[in-house]
Amino acid sequence: MSLLKAYKALDRMRESTKANIPFSFEYISCNETDATSDGLKKVQRALLRTGYSRSKGIKSQSLIAFTDADTGKPGFFYLPLLMKYNEMLLCGNQ
Repeated sequence: MSLLKAYKALDRMRESTKANIPFSFEYISCNETDATSDGLKKVQRALLRTGYSRSKGIKSQSLIAFTDADTGKPGFFYLPLLMKYNEMLLCGNQ
């Protein structure tokens, strides 16, 4: 199984999005408002979208915005909770 670092995966997501090529990923959900999680989530086909401005706080760098290409629904995930990118397992968050 291939291993990839989270920031390298994010770079690849950006490249795929720029080329309009959807990618798959898995992440652990996290709702800080309710202090809950729905566990592991898998998105089959996604593209990144514009997220929060860096002036909006520290979360703007770790909260990644995406659109599910199959449903058109927007979503967010925390980069440290990213588990897989295109079936490649992530190791660490560097």
